Amino acid sequence: MNGYADIDAVLMPWAERRGLHVYVGHRQNVVRSVTVYVWMGSRHESTGHVWIDPINEMGLVGIHAAAGNCHFDDAVPLAGLTAALDAACEKLAAHKQRSETYIA
Repeated sequence: MNGYADIDAVLMPWAERRGLHVYVGHRQNVVRSVTVYVWMGSRHESTGHVWIDPINEMGLVGIHAAAGNCHFDDAVPLAGLTAALDAACEKLAAHKQRSETYIA
């Protein structure tokens, strides 16, 4: 058991519904990481990354998201994971859209 079985039961269907790939390993480490994309006009662009910690001793799942200078963390019970993942994606998309506005 790698500590992600309960998380995977929520994360994998969530990612599949959005057409996202979940990375489950990096070098010798077991991880859960997702690159998040958003449509920007006619372009499909990466908005950032979301990574997930195993359930901790308080029963919470750590969720982290980052893109450029935008970074945030949250900790939620497993039952709140889907909503937290959606919120992380929305925050990353909003950050990306603000960044695009400044560039244009």
